[in-house]
Amino acid sequence: MEQIDSKIPTSFKKENIINIAFKTIIDNTLDMMFVKDINLVYIAASESFVKMVGKEKADDIINHNDMQIFEDINLAERYIKDDRKLLNANNNLINYIEPLADEDGQHRYGSTSKYILIDDDGNKIGILGITRDITRDYIARQNYQQELKYLFELPKDTYAVSYIDIDDWRIISQRKQLIESNTLQTCYTVESLCQAAIESIVDSESKAAEFYRNFEKDILKNIYESGRRELFFEYQRRLSENSIRWVYNEVRFLTDVDSGHLCAMLTAKDISDEKSLEEKLIEDAKMDKMTKLYNRETTMKSIEKILKEEADGMHVLFMIDVDNFKSLNDTLGHQIGDEFLIEFACQLKNNFRESDIVGRIGGDEFFALMKNVSGKEVIEKKVSELLDVISIVSSNYPSVNLSASIGAAIYPDNAKTLNELYAKADEALYEAKNRGKGQVVFV
Repeated sequence: MEQIDSKIPTSFKKENIINIAFKTIIDNTLDMMFVKDINLVYIAASESFVKMVGKEKADDIINHNDMQIFEDINLAERYIKDDRKLLNANNNLINYIEPLADEDGQHRYGSTSKYILIDDDGNKIGILGITRDITRDYIARQNYQQELKYLFELPKDTYAVSYIDIDDWRIISQRKQLIESNTLQTCYTVESLCQAAIESIVDSESKAAEFYRNFEKDILKNIYESGRRELFFEYQRRLSENSIRWVYNEVRFLTDVDSGHLCAMLTAKDISDEKSLEEKLIEDAKMDKMTKLYNRETTMKSIEKILKEEADGMHVLFMIDVDNFKSLNDTLGHQIGDEFLIEFACQLKNNFRESDIVGRIGGDEFFALMKNVSGKEVIEKKVSELLDVISIVSSNYPSVNLSASIGAAIYPDNAKTLNELYAKADEALYEAKNRGKGQVVFV
């Protein structure tokens, strides 16, 4: 066995071994490691540290300070300030979380420990720093803590939050509150939570119903492994016998920082007010602003839909044009003209069923589709009612000779498509005008 040379001083051998060991560590460690002298000038750096500061080799760092190395001056000043504070405090810094230089525009964080280097005489000679990149864990913990806040600080629009351990397949925690005197059912198992949702969802074919029917451990893990970290869907939910509300579900996947298990944060928010406003805006877009009847586009689409979906029925299209309306505007003014149109539209709407289509297609022209009529006698009765409507409304403006000309076409007797039906009704309206106005003409 080879003997150690006893002639070499022990102190020399120990110093060499320490130096070699340190060089081996700094050349091979994956941590960001550096040594600064008392003037905060770098005298050693690991490859990971060199890469972190955006340099190619250690020589680009050695004999330089932070202000010379970092492009971000604010970051450099922070590092220098921290190091000076460390030296003045005489205490090592252990596991301090601090920002690192960004990489590809992404924020990064490190857990840093810094040790004051002291020589044999007790003099401070520099700083040894070791930083481990904890960006992934740090952001995961931040997200985790943010999500957990829902369990303790439910937003005022949130019915309930359930924190589910997918690996253990159990509800770890659930919190709920009243909104408009309603809330969700308390559940103690994942199965009962899903069953309660399925039973209360109004549309059993909705995305929400499908989601809860397939709320299973393997399916959720597959979703997570595919790269998706959150799911969103909205639906109507029956919360009590007399209450149906719009609910917005949010499912966020996260890793429990203590157990390492895959978990899901499931929140249910009330969005009934938002949906009501949204539906009102959609409905308003369909309407003629002045008369509150369907506008031209909605009228045409609605009639076309009926002809397509109820092709076996008999439907009658009335094209109605107010006679001498221009004279009303010219003699009594446009405000009076608008009042007449509003009243006429109201009476016209009231003369048709809720299922019929009544719309203003422009100016003083109106469309009315009477759907699924049972025979000609019903049509004749409706014609008489329409003439009475214009007579009653016109009587409020005796100074103007108001009347209405009406052209009518029957589906499918006169036409098989909306365009053909429109053309036939328009042709009949033109004939009614030619015959002296104030009458109804069928094709």
